[in-house]
Amino acid sequence: MKKSILQAIPYTICTLFLILLSGCNLPKYSVLSQGPAGGVDFRTGNWLLLEIDCPPEVYGALNTAIQTDFKAILGDRIYFPHQIQSAIIPKDAKIQMKLPTLKQLALGVPSCDYVILCKAVIAKDEMGLVNYNSRFQQTQKQNMAHVTLECYDLKKQTLLYSKRFTGSTTSTVIHGGERWELSVDARKLLLKAYAKGMKDLQRTSVR
Repeated sequence: MKKSILQAIPYTICTLFLILLSGCNLPKYSVLSQGPAGGVDFRTGNWLLLEIDCPPEVYGALNTAIQTDFKAILGDRIYFPHQIQSAIIPKDAKIQMKLPTLKQLALGVPSCDYVILCKAVIAKDEMGLVNYNSRFQQTQKQNMAHVTLECYDLKKQTLLYSKRFTGSTTSTVIHGGERWELSVDARKLLLKAYAKGMKDLQRTSVR
């Protein structure tokens, strides 16, 4: 009897919580092609995964996810800068790299054929998990994060793949009323946007 009561407590709490809340801000995800978008051929060559550029609060989770994902695709053909003692990485080796930077990178890391870049940004972080919207609120609140994935051919010094994946959630417009809402925080939006980006890269690529 006691066991069944204890098992029912979490369900009851969740139910009451949802009843108290009158809305939920569902997240939306979109993709923007910033260059070639047809995927890449992962079957050959050595790949260098550069240090990810992202907010410190998501670095641990994002770094673990991206290393795990590319190791699963490339096996022992994936390398990181600290593994290559002779690696010389240009300071401006960021997304949308220009030809001079690609040439420097190709010379600095001659043992790698391709390079992977990831940049993540929390663009807006205006809401928590639970939010109260009142009739006095003048503008909508929003959480938004972007993740860009790029792949380059170092030997040919060309961009192979570039897409930006965005996750966002927006508060409800209030007209003379008030309501409580559930939202997805910016950190989770970022990680989910990355997951969708990785899924797209794998779907469009050859492995």
